[in-house]
Amino acid sequence: MATRTKQAWKPWHGFAIEIGPDTDLGGDSFLVVEYQAGGYEPIAGVSTINEAQEIAADWLHRRHGMMPNDVLKVWARGVEGRFLVVPIVIDGVRR
Repeated sequence: MATRTKQAWKPWHGFAIEIGPDTDLGGDSFLVVEYQAGGYEPIAGVSTINEAQEIAADWLHRRHGMMPNDVLKVWARGVEGRFLVVPIVIDGVRR
């Protein structure tokens, strides 16, 4: 009888590959601010995490910050076709 081993959860599950700062997200990804009070606002379409950081930095500068519990995230289409949150912190700091 063949034994099955359970695959450890990886932070990029739902995507075909591990997502890094310069990984091409396929043109179907968005930088979004999720409001603590509820709801969200798409800010821009992005191609990479580095591009999201650049756009977030500019957006935060023009907007003079956010409310404390609002969060910037990148939504990208995963392998099953639905949008998933990319598991990388978007803090608006240029790198």
